[in-house]
Amino acid sequence: MGFVNAHFVAYAEGLGASSIVAAGALATVGVTGVVGALTFGNLGDRFNTRYVLAVSYSFRGIGYAFLLFANSLPMATLGVMIIGASWTSVISLTGSVSAEQFGLRRLGTVYGAIFGIMPLGAASGVWIAGRIYDTQGSYDIALWAAMGVGLTAAALIGLPRFRQLAPEINETEPAAMAGAPAD
Repeated sequence: MGFVNAHFVAYAEGLGASSIVAAGALATVGVTGVVGALTFGNLGDRFNTRYVLAVSYSFRGIGYAFLLFANSLPMATLGVMIIGASWTSVISLTGSVSAEQFGLRRLGTVYGAIFGIMPLGAASGVWIAGRIYDTQGSYDIALWAAMGVGLTAAALIGLPRFRQLAPEINETEPAAMAGAPAD
C-alpha cells in the first residue's frame, strides 16, 4: 500500500499525466476505500470472513496487475481504485479473522503485533520500490512483487482453517480462575 502513497503520482506522470491530474487520480483511493470497507465488512458479516479477506487481498494483487500493465492514466486509475477497495477493508476483516483464529482473549496482542509490523513492511516496500526504480528505470519489478504478495496473501488466508490456534478459555469462568486447578 505504501507504493501507492509514495510512488503513484510519479508513476502516473510517467504515463503522461500532470502532477495535479495524477494527484486527483490518487484521490480516488479514498472514495473506493470507503466503499470497499463498507462492502467487504458487510460481506464479512454474512460469509466466512477468511474468504472475504482473501478476496480483499486478491483485489490488491489485481489492482497492482492493472498498474503493471497500465499504458494510460485511466487504466492506472482503475488499478489504484481496485487497490483502494481493499485498502481499509483488511483492517476490520483482519481483526475478525484474528479473533476467530486466536480467540478474543489474545486479540489485543495479536492485532497489535500485526498492525505494529505492517508499517515496517509498507516502509520497506516504498524504499525497495524506489531503489528498483533508481536502478532499473521502471517500477515493473516492484509491481510484479506487490502483485505477487497480494495474491499470495489471498491464497494463504483463503486456505481452509483446520483448527483454532488458541482456543478461548471457558467464558463462564472468571478469568482468574481459568488457569486454577480444579477442586
